Amino acid sequence: MMQISDRPQRRLVRIAGWMFACATVVALAVIAVDWFSARTASVLIGPLDDQILLSAAVLIASVALVMGLVSVSSPTWMLPFKILGILGAAVAVLGAGFSTLWSVDVTMTTLTDDGCDTGYVVVERSLLMGSRGTVYRQDGPIVASPMARTSGNNAHQPFAAGDYGATVDGTALIVEYRPNPTGSRVTLELPVIADRRPSCGYANTSLSARPETSEPTEPVEVLTPTEVDAEIRRLLDDSFAATVGTPIDAAGAPLDASATTPDPVSCAEGPGMQRHVDIAFRTDDNARSVTQILGVWDDAGYESDRAMQDDIRYSETAPVARMTIRDTTSIDGLVRMTLTSACMSTE
Repeated sequence: MMQISDRPQRRLVRIAGWMFACATVVALAVIAVDWFSARTASVLIGPLDDQILLSAAVLIASVALVMGLVSVSSPTWMLPFKILGILGAAVAVLGAGFSTLWSVDVTMTTLTDDGCDTGYVVVERSLLMGSRGTVYRQDGPIVASPMARTSGNNAHQPFAAGDYGATVDGTALIVEYRPNPTGSRVTLELPVIADRRPSCGYANTSLSARPETSEPTEPVEVLTPTEVDAEIRRLLDDSFAATVGTPIDAAGAPLDASATTPDPVSCAEGPGMQRHVDIAFRTDDNARSVTQILGVWDDAGYESDRAMQDDIRYSETAPVARMTIRDTTSIDGLVRMTLTSACMSTE
């Protein structure tokens, strides 16, 4: 009689064991890819990225642990420990369940150029009134490298909605998308993946073929090099003031924003010229300095973006159109910063 009554209990314990083992294997595989790639690659199975896989693995393992603890008979003296174990596993179930909830509305979109895939995909997820996404380079059947981040407003998933365009420009893949269906465009620059045969037959997406939303605008202010240079120096001065300690260049000389001379460069798009500054420096704490400089740029009203290893701030109306910063402390002990003005007419 005892053997018959124990069979369902044993079967439940075996099921819980298999669930726990499978969840552990998935979690270890995700962690191993992240570890051995020095955090430059992750597991991607369809729209299931490392975050979703880890959340689901923890959820399944926690449920299995609850099932196992409930099913296993224990001596009376171990009952308090069993209850504590069940409560701990139940808390883990709730936490993993909430994390998995963030991954419910997930889509994966293949980035295409003229109907052919580019070797990149975008995984987007929505929750409440926002959305965010990650651009992955497909390195293998289940391994991909995150290359850039995207965002959307009002739960809008721009890539899943086809509200984007991608064009190859030399060695760069220029991607444009709208975080808001009626808003302005955001541009990403990705390296073209060489030596691959694209798969074609996808629907064409071209953001450039769609007119911008017509909204009343104020007359465009005519910029002069003197005004632009003054604004660049002001932003540099505010940025240097936010660093930890006095910023110095690679040779050890203190940096002075007033002594900076912006270089004239041709506009990236269309005729005209821009003013450009490229500075490398070090501080007493590079990581904190980068964070505080980005805070200065945010307070100045710039929009945020990120491409490759650069943190980007941009504006479509300010004299300084784009600023980037990258912490290369692990390579050469420096922080690299660029400021580029809006395009000015040469007439």
